[in-house]
Amino acid sequence: MRHPSNSSDSSEDSGADQRLVALRDSIVRVFPSTAFEGQVTYHDGAWLPELTEENAIHDDDMFLYEALHGRKWTDVSKDFVYAMPGEFVLLTDEALVAFLAAWLVRSLENIDGENEVRERFVYSFSPIGKMPTRDFIVKHLRALNFDQRALVRSLLIEFGQRERSEFIRRHAVSAVELIDSLDLPA
Repeated sequence: MRHPSNSSDSSEDSGADQRLVALRDSIVRVFPSTAFEGQVTYHDGAWLPELTEENAIHDDDMFLYEALHGRKWTDVSKDFVYAMPGEFVLLTDEALVAFLAAWLVRSLENIDGENEVRERFVYSFSPIGKMPTRDFIVKHLRALNFDQRALVRSLLIEFGQRERSEFIRRHAVSAVELIDSLDLPA
């Protein structure tokens, strides 16, 4: 016979798993998978032909451009996202809309464990601290349509509830509060 608390834990786990499936499905639904041919970063082409320590100012921009230009978010490899967990903040508004989903999908992995992509996603939308600035966060939120912003908010709520780190949970809650305080168009 099953102990009552075990069945409760099992139903809570089942509910949490269903929320994760719904969030993954929402990512696919609200972020179209179409090839992106536009400007990937604000510094496309500003890098020198050969990167050295002295001229590697735009190396992340170059890596983003080479990996993303002409591709769909569904083409972005898991390894690439994990190698550049927070660099989506370097994308132009149009490229952010085209590729943020690649980072969002990875942020849901290992949901009860550590995940640098998830941490960087949370920090990137949290106004706590000096960086990113509130204006920078709002600019990224304005680039997203209503459904995409709602999904970002839902992910932040999920992370605010499930994340093991109190520090990251606090950032997630702060990010949701910021989103809720904005008067963004539907």
